[in-house]
Amino acid sequence: MKKKALITSLALSLLLGTMPSFAQFGRPAQQADDPTGYKDTYKDYFTIGVAVNTKNVTDPDQIALIKKNFNSITAENDMKPVSIQPREGEFHWENADRIANFCRQNGIKLRGHCLCWHNQFSDWMFTDKKGKDVTKEVFYERLRNQILAVVNRYKDVVYAWDVVNEAMIDGPRKLRDGSEPNPYRQSRIYKLCGDEFIAKAFQFAREADPNALLFYNDYNAADPAKRDRIYDIVKKMKDAGVPIDGIGMQGHYNIYGPSMEDVDAAITKYSTIVKNIHFTELDIRTTAEMGGQLQFSRGEQKGVPQYLKTLQEAQYSNLFRVLRKHRDVIKNVTFWNLSDRDSWLGTYNYALPFDVNYKPKNVYYLIKNFKPEVDNAIVKEDFQPSELNQPKQEYPMVNSQGYARFRVSAPDAKSVIVSLGLGGRGGTVLQKTKDGLWEGTTEGPMDEGFHYYHLTIDGGVFNDPGAKNYYGSTRWESGIEIPAHDRDFYADKAVAHGEVSQILFPSKSTGVNRRAFVYLPPSYDGKKKFPVLYLQHGWGEDETAWSNQGHANLIMDNLMAEGKCAPFIIVMTYGMTNDTGFGGIRQFDYKKFETVLVDELVPYIDTHFKTIANKANRAMAGLSMGGMETHNITLARPEIFGYYGLLSGGTYAPAEIKSKDQTNLIFMSCGSRENPDRVNQAAEELRKAGFNAISYVSENTAHEFLTWRRSLREMAPLLFKK
Repeated sequence: MKKKALITSLALSLLLGTMPSFAQFGRPAQQADDPTGYKDTYKDYFTIGVAVNTKNVTDPDQIALIKKNFNSITAENDMKPVSIQPREGEFHWENADRIANFCRQNGIKLRGHCLCWHNQFSDWMFTDKKGKDVTKEVFYERLRNQILAVVNRYKDVVYAWDVVNEAMIDGPRKLRDGSEPNPYRQSRIYKLCGDEFIAKAFQFAREADPNALLFYNDYNAADPAKRDRIYDIVKKMKDAGVPIDGIGMQGHYNIYGPSMEDVDAAITKYSTIVKNIHFTELDIRTTAEMGGQLQFSRGEQKGVPQYLKTLQEAQYSNLFRVLRKHRDVIKNVTFWNLSDRDSWLGTYNYALPFDVNYKPKNVYYLIKNFKPEVDNAIVKEDFQPSELNQPKQEYPMVNSQGYARFRVSAPDAKSVIVSLGLGGRGGTVLQKTKDGLWEGTTEGPMDEGFHYYHLTIDGGVFNDPGAKNYYGSTRWESGIEIPAHDRDFYADKAVAHGEVSQILFPSKSTGVNRRAFVYLPPSYDGKKKFPVLYLQHGWGEDETAWSNQGHANLIMDNLMAEGKCAPFIIVMTYGMTNDTGFGGIRQFDYKKFETVLVDELVPYIDTHFKTIANKANRAMAGLSMGGMETHNITLARPEIFGYYGLLSGGTYAPAEIKSKDQTNLIFMSCGSRENPDRVNQAAEELRKAGFNAISYVSENTAHEFLTWRRSLREMAPLLFKK
């Protein structure tokens, strides 16, 4: 028992050493020791800021997080009028000073927020000591004194101020009767002063600090109707000489909106009247709520489904791509709060890149470790239907660069995600078109070859009705083929073809008849005897994988037609892998399958087919977890197989093999994006020990079927040589 456990543990460690992740469903490596932060990767684009409270700038761990990632800080609440002067003449500077001093001590720029807002305002400015409303002249005097006091106190460290906040209304551009509504929020300030208060606030701020950048700041600033209102008012004010230097787009978004087309259009329009645009209050909720209103769901203490995380990751990633595009006018992006624990939206709305424990989420790395080449890529519009599509189905499509494009009809859905994609986001988020279809293109070119995928529609998992299905990931998945430059070796050519047939063989150990597929070479006539390769699939797949996804039969047909390979039989059966979840692979017991394979299937094949029934004419190979099974079984039963093959399935070590005549060949392979050095080194060590060992590395592939198709092509000619 101890020997079995040792072999399994060793094989698994070797397997995992060559398999960092499944190629299609992997996520980017999270490098805890990476010394860079947002401010480093965005140094050539714009400053990255964060809204903080006093605890954020006094807790050592939070301070370290801030200093690593941010070069701009906003006081979330502590510089607002009600916080500074809640009653006339009663100034509370302590919290604002603490944040300002932190910035001074650490050389971090400070954004001032905010000087004039209808909420969290010093309402005493509106009334006299008897509670009666004051004139606007009295109000302006009080507002001026407030602004001058605050701006002058922090002018040495504050580089920009949100002067006026949220003065515009939401809603459509025109009313039902065709008229345009009053664009201004009917706040107490507006009712007293009209829109003049906007100009006055900016004039007072400029009086206090001639050098600071002065911003009008608002939420839903990408909404077309509100965008136009903001544009019109800012332009009107600037034309009148009001010192507005920039527009702050708050960015309180959600996973469903706004569209990046609207964000792009807003930035483009605003940039015609201002030279500075800041994204001042960025968070992205996993609900359908959006904007700066104070009535919202605070979230529940429950896990966020992965599909919602994927939607959020896509929204953040796509937004930052738009912001990088406009780096000439986008000068700052500020996250509104440091982590979910601090979020004004509540802990469980999952709105920020750092979680409740101040640990980076996957989205943090997607934002930070962006790829400029993806931003600048030009996608060729030469898309053609995938060769694996259902009859007469146009989508999915593939272009000459390897991008994949999808279209799905789901008119009532809120979200559609394709699990295939780049960037570690868990897939490609499709966008809804005006006609109710969902469309999207992968972020970048996919690896050549076969890929599994599925659709997630509002959290439910479905197959793409446009694509054929293949068994993988423990379910029937949709499949797509990215044409490989060397695909000729597995093409269906006008050559003699072998036969793939299904058999059922009795298994006493499991109490059922089990299925296998048998490939017989074209020259099999029922008279001549042939060697046999037992070829195993990977975790999540079954006995159909090698002949469907892997094209093992076509690879063999073409090799034999070219005279490159001796004919042999291939047997493919289920490796009993999928009852163990991927997270529980370490508990997998290969012994049950060893009994099925060695004691039941091999004898059945030898008695029902014309085989050369000895070790010298019998091989075993497998991909991924099938390689682990191969490794364990060939070592446990050395009398059965004379040839070993591990395809992205780990390695052998000389000490594991009892004698040099135990095996005629050890073949080990992987993709160049797996662990090629380990495979090559293992082969070299085996050769030094006197074994016939060959390593092969598939260029520009990872843990995927093109790696294994190529591996079979390279391994097959080496088997059963006289």
